[in-house]
Amino acid sequence: MAKMPYFKPKSMVYTGNQKQTETIIKHYHYDVSSMTEDQLIDKGVVHKSYIQVIGLSDIEKMKTIQERYQIESFVMEDILNVNQRIKIEFTDHYIFTTLAVRYLLDNQIKTDYLSMYVTKDTVITFHETEPHYLDDIVGLLHDYVELQAHGADMLFYHILDVITDQHLEVFDYLELRVNQFEEEVLESKTLEQEPFYLLRKKMLQLHSIISPLFEQSEKMLSKRLPLLTEDTTNYFQDLKDHLKRLDNKLFQARDTMRQLLDLHMNNQSTKMNRIMSTLTLFSAIFIPLSFLTGFFGMNFHNFDALDYRYAITVFIIVCVVIASGMLLFFKKRRWF
Repeated sequence: MAKMPYFKPKSMVYTGNQKQTETIIKHYHYDVSSMTEDQLIDKGVVHKSYIQVIGLSDIEKMKTIQERYQIESFVMEDILNVNQRIKIEFTDHYIFTTLAVRYLLDNQIKTDYLSMYVTKDTVITFHETEPHYLDDIVGLLHDYVELQAHGADMLFYHILDVITDQHLEVFDYLELRVNQFEEEVLESKTLEQEPFYLLRKKMLQLHSIISPLFEQSEKMLSKRLPLLTEDTTNYFQDLKDHLKRLDNKLFQARDTMRQLLDLHMNNQSTKMNRIMSTLTLFSAIFIPLSFLTGFFGMNFHNFDALDYRYAITVFIIVCVVIASGMLLFFKKRRWF
């Protein structure tokens, strides 16, 4: 096994798999009267800015962004480390967020990495691939006056709110599949285990995003951050409630899936018990018949009953009577 290389602290090394993706920068300038877009990083304008960085493999461009917006080296290291834990870090001058995103595209659950750097008038989001789930944000910058009038903290809220809506949509999709599995278990008493476990895994992955994001947002709101105005804080309180509700739904869904799995195992156990009961009953019926067959099949020197003209008929009748009697007895005792 190859030894992993050691990177010293503050190293700008992209750890993802999208190294072939070209680094594209989309810079949106906006205020209450206009919104423009270009491909250059211009910090000299008086407008507020939203910058999307798509593709993280071009380290030179990343260094340009770092120098232009004076981003700390440790923060840049976290931005390029796409395996970073979900967190919201904050100081008096910036808020830094990293999280994984799940969203639906063509009825398929897609995954993206997002890190976000927020200052007073600027929001920068970093992505490995095109963030289709944020397409509505550009429209909001163009049309939504309240967003245009507020600072970058309001844009920060709307990005998190859009992502939360995407997670709710993913949950609804997964919940529908859970309900289908529930109907299958109740009606046919069977469960396709491989698709079920894959569904459970996706549910756990979503929970691993929502739960820490809720905790981190709660921690952020417990502080009086200079970058968050009172109006925006009220919006974040509403967002926190949405995250809490989704977290509770995920917990209930996980509990439902655990119960479905238990019900499936009980159904399989009951089915096996019925099979074993049936086999045991047939074995019990043939025990006396096997005894009679063995007894009359022994080579006695003197066995007058074997010379009786209707011996075979009597033997068959006795066997049928014994088997029928045992079946009636088992039925009366409700053993099957």
